[in-house]
Amino acid sequence: MGKRYHCEYCNKTMVAAPAIVKTHNKGVVHQKLVQEHYQQFKDPETILAEEAYKKPCNRFASGQCQFGGICRYSHYTRQEIDTLREYVASKKNLNKIQPPPSFHDLYQKLQDEKAKNEPDNDTTVLYDSNGVTHVLPWTYNSLFDSYDESLPPSIKRMKLDDFKGAEFTEWG
Repeated sequence: MGKRYHCEYCNKTMVAAPAIVKTHNKGVVHQKLVQEHYQQFKDPETILAEEAYKKPCNRFASGQCQFGGICRYSHYTRQEIDTLREYVASKKNLNKIQPPPSFHDLYQKLQDEKAKNEPDNDTTVLYDSNGVTHVLPWTYNSLFDSYDESLPPSIKRMKLDDFKGAEFTEWG
């Protein structure tokens, strides 16, 4: 059995000969299904621009239009087009009301978020008996304090006493 081509739009399988695939892709049924597939992803502005000046399809109104998405006439009613116009107009007015934020506002928002996400000094800074400060390069989740000594050593909160007497004989 030779190679087969499966058209996702039409859900049909055919011989993968270039002439057959090309003929299939030029067919009215295939073009109609492709157009209907991509119609669902269009935004209202695009639909309104395409459909606003088309004449209404008389066959679609009676349920007999065989062209579907590739019909040169509009399949939208006047009420649907008016609703689209109102929606697009309200969307444009909403964008006009809210001006884009200034550079200073964006910078201030970024600084506020950065300050919110900075680690607490209680979890990342250690003070020893000499008053020397040690800053740990990680943060500690304070929820682990409620587990007492049942935590594995890799998750326990470190104290300066844990480092006293530590001997490193080999590195790496």
